[in-house]
Amino acid sequence: AVGHIDNPTLICHEPYASSASELVCELLQFMPKENNIPLEAQALLAGIMLDTRSFALHVGVRTFELRLAAQRGAQTADTKLLFNTSKEEYEARAHIVEAAYIYKSCAIALSDELEAGMNVVLPMAANDLLTINGVDASFVAVAKNDGVNISARSMGALNVQVILEPLGGGALMMAGAQIQKLPLQDAEYRIREQIDLYRAAQKENTAR
Repeated sequence: AVGHIDNPTLICHEPYASSASELVCELLQFMPKENNIPLEAQALLAGIMLDTRSFALHVGVRTFELRLAAQRGAQTADTKLLFNTSKEEYEARAHIVEAAYIYKSCAIALSDELEAGMNVVLPMAANDLLTINGVDASFVAVAKNDGVNISARSMGALNVQVILEPLGGGALMMAGAQIQKLPLQDAEYRIREQIDLYRAAQKENTAR
């Protein structure tokens, strides 16, 4: 890959791992057991919970081998608290989810510009929309500085990377895009347009 380090002392490459945090947890087994690192272990556990959506995606037997983090002092209850949000963030997220509509099994939500420091609401709302029955993917578009920020999520039935790539996004099931100088309604049109193209390609592939 570009930027690959030549002659490394150690290579830890596992495409099927749930997250980078899981890989680091596996390396912990080589550390003396008496060395407790509660803060770091808690951060690693939080990373696994985030990337697997609380152990719903990309999980395997090794993912659930959390004793490696627990042995180092991680507390699951304390880790869960790291995902708590403020009342203002919760209300903003709920407002976005409430305003969403379903289009070709995709949940689409639009929002005017949020207050400063509220960007975390976008992926949270996108994740919440995936819990609705019949929703294969979610797209949350929020106005930002005369442009639009888009956060997309999928449970795997749709490749949101392919859908958002023409808009500057990426990643199979967790994608995002930032479009400069584009009105919110135009962003909605472009999202729907890309969903149409993706669904048409799916039908064509199925027909073959």
